Amino acid sequence: MNSLRAWNFFEILESVYSYCNVGGFGIDGGVSSLIGASFADYEKLYFCFLGDLAFFYDLNSLGNRHVGNNVRIMVINNGKGTEFRNYSHPAAVMGEDADDFVAAAGHYGKKSRCLLRHYAEDLGFQYLTADNKNEFLENINVFMEPRLTERPILMEVFTDSEDESRALNLV
Repeated sequence: MNSLRAWNFFEILESVYSYCNVGGFGIDGGVSSLIGASFADYEKLYFCFLGDLAFFYDLNSLGNRHVGNNVRIMVINNGKGTEFRNYSHPAAVMGEDADDFVAAAGHYGKKSRCLLRHYAEDLGFQYLTADNKNEFLENINVFMEPRLTERPILMEVFTDSEDESRALNLV
């Protein structure tokens, strides 16, 4: 999941401000940056879309006691750094060996269905999940609710690395 590239596939209204950390191209504190920015205006919604590697790298920031109900985070969990397996990345020549040596496949519970759920809920987040298109469509309206909700929201979307790579080839 390369959230920066994926974001560029969509038109964004001029009224929407969009920022992206690109220091380490993924593992560079996107969650903590979002949470810090959200402190500027508790009446405004702040969204973050990122892959599992970048999210877990910055996981501790969810524990900040000042996280407000204006925070929405979507984690695309494919269990590895799929970016490193895509045809355009230099590590792609390694094939499946890239999983062990570059893409960090199997990290943090191997796409555990309960690790992030429990962590998020224990910290006061509303947790949503999707394993397929229908589940995504069932939950996306809650995630995108334009009004402030009672709690911050974290939505974990489980995807398949191979499907993501095939989709990228279609663009």
